[in-house]
Parts: sequence; C-alpha cells; structure tokens
Amino acid sequence: MQTEYQSDVLVIGAGGAGLRAAIAAREAGADVIVVEKGTAGQSGCTQNSASDWMAFGAAFGHADPADSPREHWLDIMIKGALVARPDLARKIAFEAPDRLLDLERYGARFDKKDGKFVQILSDGARFPRACGKGTETGPEIMRVLMAKARSIGVRFVEGVTAVDLVVSESTPTRLVGCWGIGTQGSRMICFTAPAVVISTGGPGDLYWFNVFPEGMTGDGMVMAYRAGARLVNMEFIQIGPCIIHPVKFALSGVFWRMKPRLLNGEGREFLRDRVPAGIDLDQALYIKGVSFPFSVRNDSMYVDVAIYEEMKQGAPGPHGGVFMDISHNPASEIESRARVPFEHLLERGIDIRKEPVEFAPSIQHFNGGILIDERAATDIAGLFACGEAAGGQHGADRPGGNALADCQVYGAIAGREAARFAAEHKFVDGENLVREWADRRFRNVSSVPPDPGGEWNEATEELRAAMWSYVSVARNAQGLSEANRILSRMAAKIKRSRPWSLAAYLELRNMLELGQVIAGSAKLREESRGTHYRSDFPKRDDDHWIKQIVAQRTDIGPKFSITPMGVPQEIADGLRSGRLKMD
Repeated sequence: MQTEYQSDVLVIGAGGAGLRAAIAAREAGADVIVVEKGTAGQSGCTQNSASDWMAFGAAFGHADPADSPREHWLDIMIKGALVARPDLARKIAFEAPDRLLDLERYGARFDKKDGKFVQILSDGARFPRACGKGTETGPEIMRVLMAKARSIGVRFVEGVTAVDLVVSESTPTRLVGCWGIGTQGSRMICFTAPAVVISTGGPGDLYWFNVFPEGMTGDGMVMAYRAGARLVNMEFIQIGPCIIHPVKFALSGVFWRMKPRLLNGEGREFLRDRVPAGIDLDQALYIKGVSFPFSVRNDSMYVDVAIYEEMKQGAPGPHGGVFMDISHNPASEIESRARVPFEHLLERGIDIRKEPVEFAPSIQHFNGGILIDERAATDIAGLFACGEAAGGQHGADRPGGNALADCQVYGAIAGREAARFAAEHKFVDGENLVREWADRRFRNVSSVPPDPGGEWNEATEELRAAMWSYVSVARNAQGLSEANRILSRMAAKIKRSRPWSLAAYLELRNMLELGQVIAGSAKLREESRGTHYRSDFPKRDDDHWIKQIVAQRTDIGPKFSITPMGVPQEIADGLRSGRLKMD
C-alpha cells in the first residue's frame, strides 16, 4: 500500500526543534507537514528528558546584570574548548532570549519572581542564566508548541519512520522529498517537498545506557549523511550520571552537594579505591554538582571514570549500574534542599530519603550532527537541520541550558529559511521522482512485524555494548579499533543477508553507520578535550587539535577531513589576560 503527501516544507521529527521549525515555516506562508516516528507532542527528548532543573539558557541578566548575550557566547566557546563554530554559537547566545519570550507568548509559564525570570547557575556558565520550570520545563515547552502548531494549520503525519531523502539525478541535484514506512512496516509513504528540515534528535539508542526515549536511532542524521551532507564533531557526546531503573532521571546539581555515598552492587563504597592518589575526592564530588556531563575540564572527571571502571571491571548492580545513597542526610534536609527531584521521584515510587538509586554514566546529548551554516542549511540545497540532529553550533562540551536554547533558536531559523527556499524553488514532477525512488527500495519489504525478536535483539545489544564499552567515558586506540571491527563486521553481515523486516533492518543499519562515524572520529582525535577523553592521550593539545573532524559518506565507509578553527580575537585576548579560562 502506498500513501503520498505534498507540502512546501517537510519537517522530520516533532520534538521541540521540529515544532519550532514548523511554526516558523507556517508563519512564513508555507504549507507544512511534520512527520513523526512516534506520537507528535509525546515523543522526543524535549518532552521526555527529566532532571531536577531542565534549563533553557538565556542571558536576560535578571539574576546578575553583568550577564549578557556576549558573555553567553564566550561561555559557549570556552566550554566548547574552541571547537564550536563562532558564528553558529553567537546565534544561540544572541537569539535565545527572544525565543524564550516566544514561548511565553505561546502560553508557557516559567518560574518568575517579581516579574523577572528565576535564573540559576548551570554547568559551564559564569553567570546564572538557566531559566525553566523545574522538571516540567520540557513538557511545558512541548505543550505550547503543539498548541501553537495546530492552531496555525501545521499538518501532522504520525507513526512513520522516514527512511531516505530523495535527490534528483539532474545537474545540479535537487532535493525533492523523502520516503518512509509505517510503524507496522507494511505501508510505503512518499513525501514531496522542495524543502526539508531534519529535527530527529540524537542517536541515543546506540548505547546501552542512555536517557533518550525509545526509537532515537539517529534516522535523520543518517538520511542526510547518505544523501551527501557532512557530519561534524561526532566524537563529542554528553555523558552524565542518570538513574537507570525504574525511571530515567538525571542526577545533577544538588545530589552531588549532599555528600553522596557511591556503592557497587555488593553495597561497598568504591570511589577511594579507584580515584588516583593526590585527587581531593570530596572536592571532586562537590565540583560534580556543576559538572553534570563528563568532562576533562576539572577533577570531577575522576568520579565519572571511577564509576565507569567499577561497572566494567568491578561489581555492578542488577541493571549494570552502581548506586547513589543520600539517605544519611536528615530527611527534612533532603525534602527541602532536593525538593524538586525528591517530589518528582516520590511520585514514581522512589523515596531517596530511604533508599539508594541505581545509576550509570548515560548518554544524554550529542554535541555533533549534520553540519549547518548560520541559516541552518546543510550541504544539500533545500535541506535544513536543527536541534540535536544539527552540528557545528556546539563544541567539545556545552553550557547547561544550551540544548533547549539551540533547538528553539535554530528551529526558528530552519523553518523560516526552509519556507523561503520553498517559495523560490517549485517542483517539476517531484511526485514521480519520490515514488520511483521509493518503489525501487520497497519491493523486498517483508511482512514480518518490526519487532522480529531474538536475533535482532541480540544484534542491537552487541552494537550497544560495543559503543558503551569502547566509545563512551574512557576511550583508547585499542578499544576504538575493536569497536570499529565489531561495527564493520555487523554492517557487512546485514548487507549480505537481511534476516528481518525492512523496518528492523533500516533501524540497525542507521545505528551501525553512525556508530562507525562516532568511533572513527574518536580514534582520529588523539587528545582529550571536553567530553572526549582518550586515556592514551590524556592531555588537551591546543597546538594541534583546535580543529573540527568532519565525516562524509563513501561506499566503503566514512571519509574524514580536519578543519582548523580560528580563535576569535576577543577570546584569544581574554585567555591571555586570564579573564577567560579553559580549565
């Protein structure tokens, strides 16, 4: 069965970035369709990510008048260890306040006092600029974006996995749309549009331990990559301590300020046995409170590495993690100091006053993605990207609150620019091109459901285990080579024989292709910078590695190139004077 849709702008992914892009495109006069793998408004990280304070970084200066968009930009560049693109980072810093005010105009209610936003200090920021609504920040944003999108006539197609972009074979090539399959794998869906926005988020499902919702396999990144777009900064991944059972919840901020006891699966404290001599463990734990993602910038890194090593080599808990216990603090203190996470977890059956929680260093955000420019445009004319699927705007690390700011800033830019492109580029027989392209690839669709069972589950578990073991917290040449060997073998196997339905095959193919890019980028970068830690190259090497690694697809795997990054004069002067510090 085949279904066809036409629009001016097609947005792939209905998370925070995709909805903001759809709104901007529609307000610019475009007919807009949003295609979503799950359920619009319920899928994606903006809706489902949870922490004690899910932040939107915007430099209003309400908490400290010394803050400004310029200071925010400097923080992005310094926390990113100088491998973010300065022009892209500047857009986030200078446009984030207006995008937060857009959300207010749509009906969002963030925490305020005396008419000003409540702003807290987040990791990687020199000023308190994180706005939000506690654990409800993401759902509040999604609520108003969905309502706004529906009210202005954005159309939604749900339960569809986008498979490949369709590019004309003429010269110059043109993007004409994409095709996908229904979640049951028995329907081919063709989308024709002169402009496409990819906003499918990051590929969290590549890893054993992640805080992504199910189904985040990097489909949009891979679609763009296969069509000829470049990926950038793929070795830089935010990995933070998160509860892994029975809920997913980020253990940031206050937990680390309450002198937590970290226990292995046998109930034994293990940190002092694993942290190197000479490291002040109490101070490292305290710093962890403002260093949620793993980073080599300060001594909190030794806490993360110790946890990772205990899980790999020691005695992990029943779900593979270790335990955090703060129950030695008075119950009243937990209830007051940790009020937001305490109440959130208690509602879900977890009482941190009485019991430890099992957690692990978990994949939380991909700083790399499809390389974009200031218009959110990719290498392919008519293709735009935003949110976590896009790359270049973040560096080796990022300040807390920048993910939400990024998705709203570049979501608005991508939608506006896609509408402009669509108005200037109309089709000639685009429908037939998409249909013929999809027909050639849909002929061998199996009637097997998309959950094929044991063999497929074993294959995905092998992939996730390899990525977490060798391409997560601590990396080295030997482990990265082993990861590449495993991924290459698996990719060759499924290419020769497709034992499952098309839906299952495509999902695993996507994860394998992205895994090869991530592992290859990590192996090429022979230094430690931000979230990328090479135990065999433990120091940051500014003389040789203030550079971005860019990947382009070939028939035999990713081809990597290296782009030197110039250091803006203002930042060079700040580092020289000591006003700005890299560590």
